[in-house]
Amino acid sequence: MEAVCPLGYHFSPTEEELVKYFLDRRVRGEPLPLSPIMECNLYGNQAPWEIFDQSNDQKVWYCFTRLNYTGNSKKRVGRTGGGGTWHGEKSGVEISDSETGRIIGLKKTFTFRIKGVTDKQVSWIMHEFSLIGVVPCDIVLCKLKKKTKRGNQIPYFDQPPTSIGKEDWELIVDEYLIQEGEA
Repeated sequence: MEAVCPLGYHFSPTEEELVKYFLDRRVRGEPLPLSPIMECNLYGNQAPWEIFDQSNDQKVWYCFTRLNYTGNSKKRVGRTGGGGTWHGEKSGVEISDSETGRIIGLKKTFTFRIKGVTDKQVSWIMHEFSLIGVVPCDIVLCKLKKKTKRGNQIPYFDQPPTSIGKEDWELIVDEYLIQEGEA
């Protein structure tokens, strides 16, 4: 993803701006303001570190993605992808329009977890913004951030080697947890 802001400027919209000027316009098919927001499938076969370029100093990524509904009711959303699952951390927070006071969106927080790895190794956080009152709306705007390495994180977790199999990966995780006294 190339920078679309002039040198010295940072893309740092408020939650209200993300919902009102980006997500709402995207859902309606209207032109979007210039931004680094990309289209991707967060609930597909790729893990976050495979989707987002981490070779630069960028700390936050934005994308539009489609929700993956399970079942016929369109009430349950499947949030698996890339060998892991996006787990909800708390219930949604309402976002209001500062001009009208009307509730226009909802923000939910998720962390990416790989099966067999404890909560302490989570290194990706996602804020998912959705519209309220637009039915049906299966497009959301996501703001992703990779946590910095601290304390109890497995060194290989951020970029797991693709050349090893699942059993070898589990051995590496187990060995690290034993060394840290957490197994």
